[in-house]
Amino acid sequence: MIISLHRRFIITILALSMLLQSGCGFKDIDKRIFVLSIGIDHSDNDEKPYKITLKLAVPSGSIKETGTKYTYLTKESESIASAVRLLKSHVDKEIDFGHAKVIVFGEKILEHDMNEVIDFFVRRRDIQKMSWVAVGKPSAEAVLKAEPSSEKSGSHALFNFFDQDGVESVYIVSTYLFDFYRRMSEKGYDPILPVLSSSDNKKKIVVNNSILLANNKEPLKLSPEETKLYNVMANNNEKLNLTVKRDKLLFTVSIDASKTNYKIITKPKQRPVLKMNVSMKGVIEEANQPMNPAKLSTYDKYVSKDLEKQLTELLTKLQENDADPIGFGLRYQASKLHTEKTYKEWRQIYPELSFDVHVKVSIMSTGIVE
Repeated sequence: MIISLHRRFIITILALSMLLQSGCGFKDIDKRIFVLSIGIDHSDNDEKPYKITLKLAVPSGSIKETGTKYTYLTKESESIASAVRLLKSHVDKEIDFGHAKVIVFGEKILEHDMNEVIDFFVRRRDIQKMSWVAVGKPSAEAVLKAEPSSEKSGSHALFNFFDQDGVESVYIVSTYLFDFYRRMSEKGYDPILPVLSSSDNKKKIVVNNSILLANNKEPLKLSPEETKLYNVMANNNEKLNLTVKRDKLLFTVSIDASKTNYKIITKPKQRPVLKMNVSMKGVIEEANQPMNPAKLSTYDKYVSKDLEKQLTELLTKLQENDADPIGFGLRYQASKLHTEKTYKEWRQIYPELSFDVHVKVSIMSTGIVE
């Protein structure tokens, strides 16, 4: 009887507490408007340095309907948070960031402290840490307002560049927000961002360059070829082409498999060495003259030597600019007994590091030409 009364008392209290509960703040989908991408530019106004652009999806009854698919909100303010709050008063629906997958920074914003810029995004619980981060050229606003002809209703072109379900290109670097934030604070692992370039008529977006942010120095730009080589070393990217020229012979190899590994060797009284091994397999995709299957080993050597030279030149360029997007410094610290001096040791070693790159390319065939 006592237990029964006790249970009834608890049930009564719980029932009364539920009556006193306030609403959970849930809003129906017709009361929301969804942000697809966010742009941050510098406004050249010291009092209101941040210019925020939001690309919003306009609800449509059918994907076959034509007309405007997006709308844009732009605001300048002293902080990103205040700009977003002000933009909420510009629409009749709640701005929802749950579907925002791309964050674009204008080139000028890179000249400022990026830790302050991304602080808003890593603190907000409704912004995905799996969002992609990129640089917009000539500005983040121009990139967000570009609507390529290939962009269909109900989709977003910027998503297709990075999710590997659409475009698959060795010239594209995909950087997530959580990884960008980690690299900003991690010692020995510098951030790298893809560059989104918008055409003047806003009907085309090109992504084949990248930018490095290293040790509070000026951003270091990588060309399309350098971006490709970075992806080979850092991401083991496949589906790339390597072109070789020897005298009058010009041919291109399509790589179907690629693997890269490296190790840092330090010995007393000897110059530190980074040994990198790259192995690839592919077939000849194009040539300006008939290719002899009996000379595949010779063609292998041509491609291997050229790629060794290109990789060494890129590694040297990164070293000269004190940039480390591959994470050599992080690997060094992880392979040593960690002390307060470990990172200082790496900072002394990196400028003196020599590169020993060995590439082995195996050409499986000259294609299907008979």
